[in-house]
Amino acid sequence: MKKNVYIACSMIKAQQLDFSLLDYLIEYVEKQEFHAYVPGKMDDAPSKVIFERDLNWLKQSSIIIADVNEPSHGVGMELMYAYEHEIPVICLLDQKNIPLSRMVEGGPHTLVLKYKTKEELIEKVEMINMNKLEIKKCEICTEKTIQLENVCKKC
Repeated sequence: MKKNVYIACSMIKAQQLDFSLLDYLIEYVEKQEFHAYVPGKMDDAPSKVIFERDLNWLKQSSIIIADVNEPSHGVGMELMYAYEHEIPVICLLDQKNIPLSRMVEGGPHTLVLKYKTKEELIEKVEMINMNKLEIKKCEICTEKTIQLENVCKKC
């Protein structure tokens, strides 16, 4: 299994992005012995370079963590790539930004963590063992869904 996590976030209009959250997520990922790909921490580059770099990182990743607090075409593309390649997605959503796009929230491979404070988010994230996060057929709803320790997170 690939031990890489892609951390996605809006960069064009990143007005609400808490960059200290990116630092925490990198630390969390590394603590679980995964490598973090974080486009949001990279220097600016030409569009073609960013597209090719990020797509290459997505291809090498087994999990995607996405800050979905601001609408982003790029994050949407990354989430669709994850769906098409059956990569589990953990979306982070501050409750003040509800509602989330139903296209994102309804994805069978998507777990949405809603939070009110950064501390609450960290508490929820810490409960996830990324080594036990997978996409597989649920015995209850019979869909291919995101599961954590053999428990479907959709039904």
